[in-house]
Amino acid sequence: MASQSKEDRDLLDKLYPFPPFTGAVSLPGPNDKGAHTLLDVLRHNREHNHIFFNDKGFHNHSTHHVLTIYGLGASPEIIADAYKTHDYLKPAFDSPESITDKNFSDHLGDAKYYSSYLAYFSEYLRDHTPNEALERFILSPQYNFNSELNAINAQDIKDGGKGEKQHPEMLNRLLAGLVHPFIHLSFGFEFGLPGQVAEGLANTAVHPNEQSKLVPPSFFVKSPEPGILTGLTSRLSLSRIVPVLEEKRPTFAFLRRIRDHAQLTPGVLGFPLEEERQWPAVLTLAGDSITALVNDWAQEWLEGTHGDADVEKRLEGMVEEVAWGNAIWFGVGGWHARGPEGRPFNADFFLAHLVTSSIFLLTLILPSNNAPYPLVPLSSRLTLLKAYLATSAGWYISRGNGPLPLAEFYTATADKLTAPSAAPVPPSAARKPLAAPGGPWERIIQNAIAHPEEHLPKAVRALATFAVRWGSRPAGYYASGGDGLEGSEVLDGTLFVRAASLALDRLGWAHDSGKELGNWDRDGFPGWPSEDREMGSAYL
Repeated sequence: MASQSKEDRDLLDKLYPFPPFTGAVSLPGPNDKGAHTLLDVLRHNREHNHIFFNDKGFHNHSTHHVLTIYGLGASPEIIADAYKTHDYLKPAFDSPESITDKNFSDHLGDAKYYSSYLAYFSEYLRDHTPNEALERFILSPQYNFNSELNAINAQDIKDGGKGEKQHPEMLNRLLAGLVHPFIHLSFGFEFGLPGQVAEGLANTAVHPNEQSKLVPPSFFVKSPEPGILTGLTSRLSLSRIVPVLEEKRPTFAFLRRIRDHAQLTPGVLGFPLEEERQWPAVLTLAGDSITALVNDWAQEWLEGTHGDADVEKRLEGMVEEVAWGNAIWFGVGGWHARGPEGRPFNADFFLAHLVTSSIFLLTLILPSNNAPYPLVPLSSRLTLLKAYLATSAGWYISRGNGPLPLAEFYTATADKLTAPSAAPVPPSAARKPLAAPGGPWERIIQNAIAHPEEHLPKAVRALATFAVRWGSRPAGYYASGGDGLEGSEVLDGTLFVRAASLALDRLGWAHDSGKELGNWDRDGFPGWPSEDREMGSAYL
């Protein structure tokens, strides 16, 4: 890469400000030296590494790894060591030409233009905020479906071109590749790092638009305020009656509908067996059914709302249902699909990304006093949430759309709620430690930080964050009668510690066990063959 001018260095200082935020849930540990170490490796990655680490489009996870463990309280030394494990990355290189407003769409999906898109978005963020960039480049209709595309292609043909320009579909690209561009960009929003946002936008731009059926044009149609019927405003003004918004809680009926849908079973869809072909098959054969279910889900949540304030309240429950749903798919689904060979848990590599990514809904969708940036408009947040849910559902279907036996899961995982008791001391000791076992989270986090597999601490951090936010939910809170997911009456806030403990049981307690560590499972849930298959796609 070309050497930097002082102007470039000044821009880098703005893109990677000191100190960074410590994430959605602040834990003790991050300090001045750790923050400097973090920013050093983030800048090194930007200047020296490409966003893909091979020609197949496998993703660079180095910044995800170090930001995650920094947020979990890692020492400066382990942050540096974690970054060193990513020594396989592809060197950065200059693009064939610069990206401008005029040619923005010409090179979408082409990895050779990553450095130029990165420069383009970085320059935009010199004078704009990350939320302005998200609204313009990801969530606006014009950067997804261009209403003038036919005229543009006609003019292109007249000018000697082929007339093959396509819709930008930037939200599609953001959520493609197992939501990796979304994860990359969202780390920047959560930790207050415009440079990470720029990398995420550039990653989005060079990513294929592989899931058009899950992000249809209808998601970008601006509709009237939800829940307001014709003439309602005037009638309420005359009567001076302020409508009271009915309380709604998640029922997880969406999970039941996905599982029970007659057209979404592996047998009906007839998926090919290879991992790299399961996802395209879901998009082709099930995409329309998924988006229809998502639209129904959103309409049910917004029923009875009377303006933006009501929608904001309902949005809290919508995000809660999506985050819990992804944890259920990963934890309960993985426990059920553990198989007869003594495996404690089917720690599905793909579904772990649903847990990892859902933490960012708290920053991008919901209001927070701790967020570094303002939120994008409400309608854009609804569009993002619907597209994200459709993507999550598609991935669960692709993994086999297996059963979710909540009651059996809770009975079988009761031992995951505590840490081992304190080490015994001689009977003659005057002061002895408390004999009862302690809480599990400190041990879980310590072992996740020490684990070299970068996806594990990301999943643990998300589950820990959800435990902080919703850990006090009691059993019965989600009981919904016959409409919701069976067994939802047993759901409580311990779901997250159970799932985190099971993941460590499978991948290894890196700090405690003294044993060789394991890895993620890739054989899928019931309905798929049980043998492991080598990854051959851009989902890493």
